[in-house]
Amino acid sequence: MKDPELELLIERLESQSDLTLADFGGVLHALAYLLPGAAPDDEHAAQHIGTADGAMHVADAAFPDSDVHIRGRAYGKHGRWHCTLRENDNLDNDSAIGLGQSPVLGQAILAAILRLAMILKKD
Repeated sequence: MKDPELELLIERLESQSDLTLADFGGVLHALAYLLPGAAPDDEHAAQHIGTADGAMHVADAAFPDSDVHIRGRAYGKHGRWHCTLRENDNLDNDSAIGLGQSPVLGQAILAAILRLAMILKKD
């Protein structure tokens, strides 16, 4: 599935470290569209999904038992985190792999989730 709005949202997750609550509200809407039931729906969800813990909870709800690999360097505000989300780390035959990178760890995880969901989404 290709959607220019989703691609733009992922680009923002990967390139900016100062996203607003409205930006994370957009991420919640994208998650609700791509992965119904995986996104939290409480009143503070937009505040929590941008954190590493919050993003990992979304990954767990969306893709249970998947492998998540995180690597990066903490350079203060200019760190660079990479996240790989895949079905199985032991074999090289995943049907799809989600990749994300960002100066903010939680945003790298969210980008990987959205990419994987877009690949798997069937119209």
